[in-house]
Amino acid sequence: MHTLANQAAEGLTVLDVAPSREEIERRIAEVAQGRFRRPVVVVGIDGASVPLRPDGARGHRPGQARRRARRARWKGQWREAKGFRLSLLDGDRIVHLLSWHQVQSEGDVGEALRQGKEAGVIPAEQVRLCGVSDGAEWIWKHVQALFPHACQVLDYSHCSAYLHRMAKAQ
Repeated sequence: MHTLANQAAEGLTVLDVAPSREEIERRIAEVAQGRFRRPVVVVGIDGASVPLRPDGARGHRPGQARRRARRARWKGQWREAKGFRLSLLDGDRIVHLLSWHQVQSEGDVGEALRQGKEAGVIPAEQVRLCGVSDGAEWIWKHVQALFPHACQVLDYSHCSAYLHRMAKAQ
C-alpha cells in the first residue's frame, strides 16, 4: 500500500487535490448569505517531524500470516512534514476548504500557497483571512508575503507555553 500510495501521489500539486474555485466560492457564499461582514477563513500552517520507512523495510517478511501486528523493528529517518489547512468559520461549525501536507521544505509550502492564491482557491478578497500558527519565522514570512492584510494569531498551546515561561521567569 505504501508503494502504491507514493506512486499515485508522485507529481501531484496542491491544485490537483484542491476543490475547484467554483466549489470554494459556493461554500463561502453559503456561509456569507445574510451576513453583513465577510466570512473568516483560518489558514493554519505548521510542520511536524514524521518517521519515514527505509527502503530496506519494504517487501514481504516471512512469518505466520495470522499473527498480531507489532511495531516495526527498523529505525527509519525523521523528516519535517509541512503544510496548511484552510477552514471557513460558520458560527459553531467549521467548513473544511483545503488541506495540503507533505514532506516538503518551507519554500515548497510557500509555493503551494502562492499557487492556491493565484488559482483563486484561496480567495483572499472574498473573506477575512486569519493565520493561526506557532511562532515559527518561516510561517509568518509566507503569510506576510502572500496575505499582508491577514490577522496573525499565535496558537493557544504555544501562547500559553510562552506565557507560562514568562510568568515563571518573573
